[in-house]
Amino acid sequence: MRGWIPPLPLAFGLVSFGLSWIVLFAIARSGLLGPSPLAFGWIHLVALGWISTVALAVLLHAVPGFLDVEWDGAGSAVARACTPVFAVGSLALAAGFICGAVWLLEAAGVVVFASLLIYVAAIARPLLAAMRGERVARAVARAFAGTFVLLVLTAALGVAFAFALGGRLPAGLLAGTPGAHALLGIGGWLTLLVTGVSARTMGPIAGTRSRFPLLHIGSSSALLAGTLAAAFGAAFPHPAIALAGAVLLVLGAILYAVDIFDVLARATVPHRPPQVLMACAAGWSVVAAALLLAGSLGAPLAAAAVYLALMGWIGSAVVAHIHHIGVRVLITTVRGEEDETRPGSVLDGRLTWTASGLFQLAVLAGGVAVGWGSAALLELAAIAGFVAFAALLANLRRAWTVVAA
Repeated sequence: MRGWIPPLPLAFGLVSFGLSWIVLFAIARSGLLGPSPLAFGWIHLVALGWISTVALAVLLHAVPGFLDVEWDGAGSAVARACTPVFAVGSLALAAGFICGAVWLLEAAGVVVFASLLIYVAAIARPLLAAMRGERVARAVARAFAGTFVLLVLTAALGVAFAFALGGRLPAGLLAGTPGAHALLGIGGWLTLLVTGVSARTMGPIAGTRSRFPLLHIGSSSALLAGTLAAAFGAAFPHPAIALAGAVLLVLGAILYAVDIFDVLARATVPHRPPQVLMACAAGWSVVAAALLLAGSLGAPLAAAAVYLALMGWIGSAVVAHIHHIGVRVLITTVRGEEDETRPGSVLDGRLTWTASGLFQLAVLAGGVAVGWGSAALLELAAIAGFVAFAALLANLRRAWTVVAA
């Protein structure tokens, strides 16, 4: 099996990450901090263009690697070919929202959904192979399969929403579909993916692993049950079920945070920024879930919950992994898998802390801005986020120069 991760979707992901701050600044300047075409474009630029595109590229290597199965040949090549198509479709989908072009939403939605179906069909091969293996591999394979099912379901609801906007499907889908779509995508696909992957990657990041497997099982179970209940309650709608789902999501986030904090308290790896970012991610997951619960009780905080879930919780985890796992991939790609150079030795510590600190400022300022309706704070968040992005790019360039020397 080829050990490399395809670079093109990773580049698309970074482009989407940078563009997201520009769009966020445009939202702040417009003064429309609630639901709007710009806001929907921003959400899809972050959730699909940045995070999901990078995730699908990395999973090409991580899935067979975690499961210790061989995966090469036609299936692997097909899945790799799907990732840039998915990335382009994601950018087009965000553009459709921003420009208000329903025809582009429909076309891009079909491209994203079709490329995703082909990708999942291809990656099912190593998953099925692992399900015939030993107990731990079977459990990991089932967990990955569940996240992919949630991703496909999320995409199907998204396509239905786009066609309902264009009048090709019943207008009634415009009521409950967006909420269920967001919950399945953010609370299901992305959250369960990050919690599952971090169970393995916290070892390299912190130098130690969880002491309490039951905490991971409990948090994942609560997050899954909470997501499904909240999505069901939003779709039909059923406030009591939605509220119960939000309570379960808070419980799952707390259990996950306790586990992560315990791991980080015993960390032995001296490269601290990724560990700080993972601590922030765990904390923001609890805050985002709590805001969703408050929204279920009637508080106007749903938009803040979405922002903090995407940028604070999942975004912080992604940036943490870029600074450690991502740099390790860069090192081994250039120097080979036997090279043991540590990420902290090829990164510039000043740039690392600058990117990490400014990103957290963008998260905090953006969450408060959306929750309180402050355009000025949202502008600050967009500027801080873009400078953090620039510092991250400069640091990755520096790391590449050092590794290739």
